[in-house]
Amino acid sequence: YIIQSNGGFGKALQAVAAMGWIGAAVFIATAAGTLVFPALGWWILMRGDGIRISPWTALKANFMGFPINFVAPSLYLGAEPLKTFYVAHVTGEPKRKILATIIVSKFQEIGALLFTMIGACAIAVWKIQFTRQQTLMLAGSMVVLLAVFVAGLYMFVGNLKPTVKIINALAAVFKKRRRKFARLRTRAEEMEHLIHAAFTKRWKIFVLAQGVTLFSSVSILMRPWIYFSFSTPPQYTGVEYLCAIYLVTNLVNLLPHTPGALGVMEAF
Repeated sequence: YIIQSNGGFGKALQAVAAMGWIGAAVFIATAAGTLVFPALGWWILMRGDGIRISPWTALKANFMGFPINFVAPSLYLGAEPLKTFYVAHVTGEPKRKILATIIVSKFQEIGALLFTMIGACAIAVWKIQFTRQQTLMLAGSMVVLLAVFVAGLYMFVGNLKPTVKIINALAAVFKKRRRKFARLRTRAEEMEHLIHAAFTKRWKIFVLAQGVTLFSSVSILMRPWIYFSFSTPPQYTGVEYLCAIYLVTNLVNLLPHTPGALGVMEAF
């Protein structure tokens, strides 16, 4: 509705044409970083865990999972089983070992977004004259997101075994299915041990993969600047406005209830 009320897809195509072929190519290449860099970070994690896999296979797995993540209203999650089965089939590795690397990779993606959001928030508050209420709302949002992220990270880094505890609680409720839960608990313990090792024992590989994944969030930050710079006439956007756009779009996209937050993001 938002797109249609502002001229429809015809106006959207005109805006793309105003960038020119070079601008469109640079924009698409930058946008592709959202998929390419997390896939390369995930590939680094898998290689560090002894999984023999090519970068191309990791990219294919990430690409095939993107449509599911795009429409799922859940922090862009949902394609993990598909990626797990595909990579396990190609490499012959246990599924729980693949899933462990995916979970660590997701932490890295969220960490990259959050790290960039905190930096963007600091620059936006410094450069833009927000009201006191707006400043407190932005700072409060960052604190809440950071606290949730750190709490989730600590559960695995501290080896608190959250998945095993959930399975134990379910086994206590559904007593007739204790044997099935016991088998599931064993697999969960092995998977959480692999996740804990990725965070602690292979921390150098983790830091390298995190650095690569960080470029994904930077590519999102740069998209508006590239679009306005190549538009006709060029409109050079200040860094503070890039940061403000980045904050709004990511807060909206955090829990999209439409495919890719389409329409909601445009309204903001």
